[in-house]
Amino acid sequence: MLLLGVSWLVLAPLSLWLLVRGRGSARVGAVLALAGLEAATVWVDGGGPGMAVPRNTVAVAAAGHAIAPARSAVPCAARPVVPERAALVRRAGEPRALRLFWPASPDECRTATVLLRREGREVRIWLHAGAEGAGGAMEHRPVRARTVPVTVSDGVASVRARLTPPPVRGGLRTVDGRSGLLITLDRA
Repeated sequence: MLLLGVSWLVLAPLSLWLLVRGRGSARVGAVLALAGLEAATVWVDGGGPGMAVPRNTVAVAAAGHAIAPARSAVPCAARPVVPERAALVRRAGEPRALRLFWPASPDECRTATVLLRREGREVRIWLHAGAEGAGGAMEHRPVRARTVPVTVSDGVASVRARLTPPPVRGGLRTVDGRSGLLITLDRA
């Protein structure tokens, strides 16, 4: 592994220089060197013998621990999401954000696109699991939409979306922007 890293550090810049400044045979050699480095990297990364750990798992470093599942590199299930409930996030006693919750899918995305539109005491929410490059993000992304990380715990996915400006005192209603259905708001 160390030898491969050193090879990349030495051969990659040299090969790139030869591709730009070299003549015919030097350029062919540079391309072959880069192809060989790439093949060796793929082989060491999991294609070679003795590398039998499945790609969707991560080994825990401490001795005696089992292999823990990790999120797969496979594209997630990007889709529109209707939150089941929302909770106010307070700072200094004032509501500053909403935390939105929905049932997590087995291939839950790591990010979500959220759009909040305030109309008086009503907050309309558009939520789309997945972001740009996630295999099917929000088709027509509004300028005010934000990409936020998704947290998954005990089969429930959630995101935190900042309320700007913070709401005035009084009752706040949370509504799904697509369907118009009320979303239960925990006020604790």
